[in-house]
Amino acid sequence: MKISAFTFIRNGVITGYPFIESIRSLLPLVDEYVVNVGHSDDDTLKRVRALARENPKVRIIESIWNERMVVKGFVYAQQKMIAQYSCTGDWAFYLEGDEVLHENDLPAIRAALEKHHEDPQIEALAFNYS
Repeated sequence: MKISAFTFIRNGVITGYPFIESIRSLLPLVDEYVVNVGHSDDDTLKRVRALARENPKVRIIESIWNERMVVKGFVYAQQKMIAQYSCTGDWAFYLEGDEVLHENDLPAIRAALEKHHEDPQIEALAFNYS
């Protein structure tokens, strides 16, 4: 069973998102982490590149956002799907740049993925969070 994770981020430093901590929080669980980094006005890409040098699980996709799609958040959906479709795992775990998982939750998540891996009726899992 191969587990992918994916996210997208742009101007993560300017917005104050803990995107590096977010990515790090899920790295112990996954085999690859696809990060779609939009052209930013800060050093978001530089920080993600530094993390990718530390951890070969991190794979970066660079994109330019279509500013005409900002209405109703369409550009967010587009950028999320670019990252998701680049995943190669049996599972694709989505985590936003302002979300961080607690390390104590990783074993339960892995157990749920393993339990449902072979069940063709299961297309997605949702986890409670606060």
